[in-house]
Amino acid sequence: MAEGLLEVEGITIQFGGITALDNLTFSIEPTQICGLIGPNGAGKTTLFNVVSRIYDPSEGNITFNGIDLLSLSPHGISHAGISRTFQNLALWPRMTVVENVMAGAHIKGKQNFFSAMARIGLKAEERSLRNEAYKTLEMLDLSEFAENPCDGLPFGTMKRIELARALVSGPKLLLLDEPATGLTHSEVAELSDLILSIRDDFDLTILLVEHHMGMVMGMSEKIVVLDFGEKIAEGTPTEIQSNSLVVSAYLGAPK
Repeated sequence: MAEGLLEVEGITIQFGGITALDNLTFSIEPTQICGLIGPNGAGKTTLFNVVSRIYDPSEGNITFNGIDLLSLSPHGISHAGISRTFQNLALWPRMTVVENVMAGAHIKGKQNFFSAMARIGLKAEERSLRNEAYKTLEMLDLSEFAENPCDGLPFGTMKRIELARALVSGPKLLLLDEPATGLTHSEVAELSDLILSIRDDFDLTILLVEHHMGMVMGMSEKIVVLDFGEKIAEGTPTEIQSNSLVVSAYLGAPK
């Protein structure tokens, strides 16, 4: 079996008297799409925040690409090769699309405080980052919006812009937190095709949190199911759909 790119082992995190994640263990292999599902409050976004180093677990380990992820600072996550999108749009509405995407390429910059103050190489670096942003926008068919402010663009387009911002840093692991929220049925289908395409084009490994079951089942090679912070099932989409615990806790009992 291939070694997991992301290895989550025994992760437990508590907020006061509430256990948000309880001894969670699973792994994701390179270039795999892994769906993480469960009812609201099951701990899905909490795991994203642990991987992103926003939260510190009370127990457990996470290894990413052979690195002890929990030893990294939050700003070291991007340098390690992890990028994410958010449940709610986190774009700057008055900035242009290309400027928003450029913000995701900051880890490729070489400037420090002193060189920036002296403006040494500043224009060349900005030009390079802008070119990287344009290339990413082109791959996602967003070039026509590059110089438009984000404010006022269709919701589905802004979702793709946020995806472009996550991709421009060149991640190995992409965390997608409910990317289909607010999209129409046809937009969800287009987004699914886009995610599969960028997985192949960028050699990405993807951890997907999503409530749209058609999207999760259609894209994921493996699915991990949480309920009240505990893993209750793990397997292929076919195995998950027929798992009685999952049907009872999340998918709904058959009529």
